[in-house]
Amino acid sequence: PRVPRRSSPSGDDTTMAEAYLSSSLGFSEAELHKVKVRYGRKFEPDVEDKIKPFLEWLSDLGMTDLEVHKVVAGCPMAFRYRLEETSKPVVLWLKGLGLDDSQVVKLVAKFPPLLTFSLEGVWKPKVQWLKGLGIEDSQVAKTMTKFPSLMGCSLEENLKPRVRW
Repeated sequence: PRVPRRSSPSGDDTTMAEAYLSSSLGFSEAELHKVKVRYGRKFEPDVEDKIKPFLEWLSDLGMTDLEVHKVVAGCPMAFRYRLEETSKPVVLWLKGLGLDDSQVVKLVAKFPPLLTFSLEGVWKPKVQWLKGLGIEDSQVAKTMTKFPSLMGCSLEENLKPRVRW
């Protein structure tokens, strides 16, 4: 199906997704350009089915408008995923590790791509590896909030070789 477009002030065609981010979160044209580049293909996620539910969920987590803006700018590819299958289970799992709401918000705001990481393929193996190093559960949570980009590193190519060294 064709995505509705509107004309922007500069005369360019703008998708409804771009228009919504501009009006709801105050994205500038330069920021929208970065979002489109990070998205990696034509930026046309459905506003009603993808964008609005995701933004509302982030707000419900306790994020400020500025933090929501930062998350969308840092990880627009989250709009490609089903919220119920990716981001929500990650947050529930993080809370199960002992992170409270403010820690989850801090973690996600610092490194937004975390919301798109697979529980089975990324999160669980890294946490198990950290525990295997003798790091206690409470320290695993603390480490993640202090160094969220650590979770974005490859376990086999980055983390394990560095620890062996």
